[in-house]
Amino acid sequence: MKSLEDKIFKNFTFFISLIPVFILISIFVFLLIYSIPSIKYNGLTFFTSYLWYPGQFNQPPIMKNGVMAPYGSNFGALLFILGTILTSLLAIIIVLPLSLILSITIHLYIPYRLRKIVYNMVQIFAAIPSVVYGLWGIVVLEPFLYYYLEPFLRDTLGFIPFFSGEIYSGAGIIASTIILAIMVLPITTAVIMERFESMPEIIVNGAFALGATRWEVAKHILVKFSSKQILGGTLLGLARAIGETMAVLMVSGFALNIMPSNIYSPINTMAAAIAALLDSAFIDPTNMNLYALAELGMVLLIISMIVNIIGRTIVGRGVIRGSFE
Repeated sequence: MKSLEDKIFKNFTFFISLIPVFILISIFVFLLIYSIPSIKYNGLTFFTSYLWYPGQFNQPPIMKNGVMAPYGSNFGALLFILGTILTSLLAIIIVLPLSLILSITIHLYIPYRLRKIVYNMVQIFAAIPSVVYGLWGIVVLEPFLYYYLEPFLRDTLGFIPFFSGEIYSGAGIIASTIILAIMVLPITTAVIMERFESMPEIIVNGAFALGATRWEVAKHILVKFSSKQILGGTLLGLARAIGETMAVLMVSGFALNIMPSNIYSPINTMAAAIAALLDSAFIDPTNMNLYALAELGMVLLIISMIVNIIGRTIVGRGVIRGSFE
């Protein structure tokens, strides 16, 4: 017979475990309800148009598909979606080899006593507020890109269409990508390092005993038997990059109604656009601007959740459960 205390504790912990699920469902339902007027008003043009115009508030609102909207308003999220995908994928392309090299170096080349210190220093990057990254990006990174790196890329790789053309202010795709890469690095490194540490030492030591070099151990054992977790860690890092807001907002150049023409162009993302446009949306008497941002937020939430679930599912098969496949 279970005691009354055991029953109370079991029911209490079960209730507590449901709170995150309830919060997530509540957020999604809230966004969905607020998105309905925008879905009716914009339709598929929300995903096919890149023009975002709040409308003229000094004119009488118009009625379209049963909902009211400001005169002349248009809400196209293509630029924001493209900017989110482009900067996030470029950041992951940079982070993946860096995380692999860093993890292999820490695991195989750094003495055991210093290994934890170096690893903890890498994880400190995750504790730095995003606004600090944005400030560093404005003061240090953007001038360096504008005066040195971007002219070098244009002169060296200008024969490639996307690397030719006008250089703007340093803010844009490259700056956003670098900032995101720095912020994502601790996540992917942590997942890869945890996988490396979970491998049976007898396998690694046996390879060394047979005469394998550190490079051979890294290539044929660590990387080969960690491919799923490396992919999962990459997806978790991608989900982190997709949802980043403040740092990207500060260094992206906040492009609006203009698609990027080259790698140096200003850009915008879904999260940054929501943060920047939310304040002005409240002056819309029809609330259509707010509904459109809610639809944008719902799209962002769905993409982030899908990437997160896939990444955690892949990682959980090996690192979290401690299996060696």
